[in-house]
Amino acid sequence: MTDSSWDNDGGAAPRKRFPTWAKIGLGCGVATLLLFGTCVGGSLYISHKIKQDPEGFKHKIQDVVRKAVKDDWAFLRRTVDQLGTDEGSKTFYAAQPKLHDQYPTEAQFQEAVKIWRPKLEPIPEEIPDLDSHDFTYQKGMTGKWLSYRCANGTKIRIEWASSNSGGPLLTEITVR
Repeated sequence: MTDSSWDNDGGAAPRKRFPTWAKIGLGCGVATLLLFGTCVGGSLYISHKIKQDPEGFKHKIQDVVRKAVKDDWAFLRRTVDQLGTDEGSKTFYAAQPKLHDQYPTEAQFQEAVKIWRPKLEPIPEEIPDLDSHDFTYQKGMTGKWLSYRCANGTKIRIEWASSNSGGPLLTEITVR
């Protein structure tokens, strides 16, 4: 009696395929080559641009940094303006609840401000030259800080935490 199966002749032998490990290895190798090629190509392109016009490149980088820091610089300017008067410093202290860790009472904050006030100078509207050591800015995952040295040598440093509410939450202010 014959077998009733329709493929009983054995048919063609199954095709040999790449094993899974070979496919993964090939994909990782191609991705590594693309990544390496992109890094090398990008580095060559940037170094060529820098060599072509070093001053122009420097100005472009400084413009990018100035745009990124513009709002924080304005905050520093407003802070120094507010600290210039008793009423402004009271309003400032009330608007910055995280500052209460450094100065638990408004009276302590006002005492510190009275010591700082003679040293404070108006902050210029323009961000200082980034090559000077008068301006320092750092932004991290949990917050940022900005430091500025006035013409009279007074150094103002403000530090604030990241905020989802929109406004900066100042955590520390130092004037030396």
